[in-house]
Amino acid sequence: MNDSILSLKQALIMSMLISLFSNNATAHDLSGSLGQASSAVDFYQIHCFDDGAGANGYLEAELRDETPIAAPLISMQISVGERVYNTTDAKDADAAYSPSLQVAGNADEYYLITINKTAAGKENYAVSYHCLTAENQHTGTEIFRIADQ
Repeated sequence: MNDSILSLKQALIMSMLISLFSNNATAHDLSGSLGQASSAVDFYQIHCFDDGAGANGYLEAELRDETPIAAPLISMQISVGERVYNTTDAKDADAAYSPSLQVAGNADEYYLITINKTAAGKENYAVSYHCLTAENQHTGTEIFRIADQ
């Protein structure tokens, strides 16, 4: 009995360590916050790849400005290659997301996501994102946090 308890503890510790040291997330939603400074910017990298469902066709993403209700507007830019796309959530703390961005990419693509704001003041946000094949099927998705301000 003690051996099974020890094995369970070891498995729990190993699982916590893996999640602690892992830089990627498997969810298709993320939340974050921008600090007080008007220059605060968060950076993420999303990797879209064939996980057996098919090659990446595009990344779809949208942004939601959450509470607190504050003056700054929050925007998101998606960069891939030499192209940059922008969307802004025009209404603070409602349930609606910004207009969705659909950004085409290669079969195995890395997208840079930038989230910024128009003025000083702490802001919270949520991003919904999906890597999709040309046939609109979900495919492999990894996200990495690069900078959090």
